[in-house]
Amino acid sequence: MTTTIFDVAKQAGVSIGTVSRVINNRDRVSPETRERVLKAIQELDYHANALAQGLANQQTNTLGLVIPQVNDPFFFQIVRGVEDAASTVDYSLLIACQSRPASEHRYLDLFRRKFVDAMVLVAIDVYSHELEQIIERGVPIVMAQQDLGKNIPTFLVDNYRGARQLAEHLMEHSYQRIAFISGTHYTPDSRERLRGLRDVLSEHGLELPARYVVEGDYLRGSGHRAMQQLLELPDRPEAVFAANDQMAIDAIMAIQEAGLKVPDDIAVVGFDDIPMASYLSPPLTTVHQPIYELGWHAAKAALSLIKEESKDNGSMAAPHVMLLPTSLVLRRSCGC
Repeated sequence: MTTTIFDVAKQAGVSIGTVSRVINNRDRVSPETRERVLKAIQELDYHANALAQGLANQQTNTLGLVIPQVNDPFFFQIVRGVEDAASTVDYSLLIACQSRPASEHRYLDLFRRKFVDAMVLVAIDVYSHELEQIIERGVPIVMAQQDLGKNIPTFLVDNYRGARQLAEHLMEHSYQRIAFISGTHYTPDSRERLRGLRDVLSEHGLELPARYVVEGDYLRGSGHRAMQQLLELPDRPEAVFAANDQMAIDAIMAIQEAGLKVPDDIAVVGFDDIPMASYLSPPLTTVHQPIYELGWHAAKAALSLIKEESKDNGSMAAPHVMLLPTSLVLRRSCGC
């Protein structure tokens, strides 16, 4: 039979309120009474229900995380960063995935009911009124990989600068016909990477024709289909800039299946620097994103907001937007 807080109170000869104060290390309990309660807890082998304690304290010691995909190396590293940051203060992590249409909204409703103390939203499609409802319920929110322009702590990587660095490097190789495999059209990071490429080409007197921009979805398979489309062009590109490493890997496979070589016939570059990028043949030139750090910083900001919320002083624990730097990683797929 499970021991309850009532059993502890009865054995210690105190109220359940006193037991609760001892469990939560609150004041207003004499040393003698605290000792008696702790002894009863030990003798009865009582384990307090963490969720019940949290609801009583208006805290659950749980951080909510909403991501688009769980089977993507990029988001896996973000999860690691968030989880490691949460574990430093003994917080649990509740992960929701936008793998099906509108599935994240079901979890947002769960979070809206205050079943988590704060939320980290990573690159998801979310409505402004939903965020406002959650914030009104007293649940702090931190955004990552997207900026909705609201007064919400937001963590981004410098996609534009990273894309410019990569495009400038392609210019150093004298490539002129450069194609771009994009992420889904509404994705802010894909738009910034495309903007960086366009600007560099323009500065060098080159254009990016519409036929050289093919949409993927960041997931396995879409880069392969996009590359096949580019290979069918009569003036196929000399180099391909894929908006993420997964699509770049797919593009390399499509090129090799067509009997062509990378980079001899077509150079390929990516964005992210996932672990697999260095093990390809040829190894992939890419832009390194501080992916783990993105999750870590976002989670630490969320935890700080929880702390500030408990003080009820209304202060913001993080700048509105924090931009994390990228760096160029040169390997052989670009022709180096």
